[in-house]
Amino acid sequence: MFFFDIIDIILLSALSFFFLIQLIYYWVFLGKPYYYQKSVEKGVIHLESSQPPVSIIVCAKNQSQNLEDYFPSILEQNYPVYEVIFVDDDSSDDTDGVLKRLSCKYQHFYHTYIPAGSKNLSRKKLGLTLGVKAAKYDTLLFTEADSHPVSADWISRMARHFTSKRTIVLGFSSLGKSVTAYAAYDYFLSNLQMISLALKGLPYIGNGRNMAYSKEHFIQQRGFLNSNFLDAGEDDLFIKDIVTKDNVAIELSPESVIDVNLDGKVAWRELKRRRMLTAKFHKKFPRFFWRFEVMSRICFFLLFFFCIIWSLHNYIFLGIVSFLFLFRLFTQLFVINKTASRLALRKFYFTLPLFDFIQPFVNGYFYLCRIFTGRNSYNWKYEKR
Repeated sequence: MFFFDIIDIILLSALSFFFLIQLIYYWVFLGKPYYYQKSVEKGVIHLESSQPPVSIIVCAKNQSQNLEDYFPSILEQNYPVYEVIFVDDDSSDDTDGVLKRLSCKYQHFYHTYIPAGSKNLSRKKLGLTLGVKAAKYDTLLFTEADSHPVSADWISRMARHFTSKRTIVLGFSSLGKSVTAYAAYDYFLSNLQMISLALKGLPYIGNGRNMAYSKEHFIQQRGFLNSNFLDAGEDDLFIKDIVTKDNVAIELSPESVIDVNLDGKVAWRELKRRRMLTAKFHKKFPRFFWRFEVMSRICFFLLFFFCIIWSLHNYIFLGIVSFLFLFRLFTQLFVINKTASRLALRKFYFTLPLFDFIQPFVNGYFYLCRIFTGRNSYNWKYEKR
C-alpha cells in the first residue's frame, strides 16, 4: 500500500506552491497579450483610426546592405503622409551611395549625418536627437536599420492609436532566422514581458525597433538628458521616464510586427549586453516582478528534479509530480504559441522546456558580464543612483 510520509507532503506542498505561482504568471500576466488580441478581433476593444502625419527616424552606422535590402519596405508603406529620416553615424561602407540612390527614388526620404568629430558618449542618442530635430511632424516612429516591417500597413497600425491622451505606442518585434532558436525565444519572451505589464497598466520600457511617441515628450524631457550618463538606453530608459498607464497604447496586429535581422551571435550578444546594462535602471517593481518569476521557476525545476529522484519508491507521488510538470508545460505551450500564432511569428514546441530551463543561467552569465565590463559604458560623470 502506498502512502505519503511527512517528507512527501512537504515536497509536494512546496512544488505545488511554485507551480501555482508559475500558473499565475502565465495565465494572468504573460497570457494578457493573447486575451487582448482576441478582444480586439471580437470588437470588445475598439481601436482608434487616426492617421496623423508621421516622421520615421532611424540612426545607424555601416548598414549599407541592410539599407539596400530593407529600407524599401519602410519607404513604400500604405500611408497618406509620412517622411523617413536616416541619420548616418560616419559610416565607412557604401552607406552614402545607398542613401543618395534612395533619395533620388523616394521624395519623402531624407538623410543627414553625425559630424565625424562630434564628442558624445552615445553617438546613437546624438543621431536620434538630430533626427527628431529634423522631423517635420509631431508623431515620431522609431525602428532600426537592421529591421523591417513585415507589412506595408505598419505605419497605419502603429499611428492609429494616437489621440490627445494616447501619445506613446509600443509594438512587437521579432528576431529573424539569422540567429539561433534560443535567441529568438529569449527576444520573444522579453517583448512578451514588456507588452504584458503595459496591458496590465504597468508600462515600464519600450523597444526602439518598434515604438512611437509624440515629439512633445522629447522636448519636455530635454531629449536623453536623464540617461546621458549611459551609452545605451535611448529606447527603454527614455520610455521609462515618459510612460504612464494613461498615455500609452499597445499595438499587437500581425501587420505591425517588425522583423529584426541581427548579424549572427555577436550582434545578439551585444543586444543582450546593452539590455542587461540598462535593466538596473528600470522601475523597481517590474524588475522585482520578473526576478520573482525567475526565482519561482528555478525553485520549481529544482524541486521537480529532486522529487523525481525521491519518488522512485512511490508511483503515486511520481504521477502527481509529473502531472504538475506537464500541466505547466502545456500552459506555456498554449500561452506562448497562441500569442505567437496571432502575430504570425515562430512557435516553440520541443525546445521550449530546454529554453525555459537555461534562460535564467544565460541571463546570469550576461549579468556577470555587466558587473565586470559594464563600467566601460558609463561616462566620467556617472555616480551611483
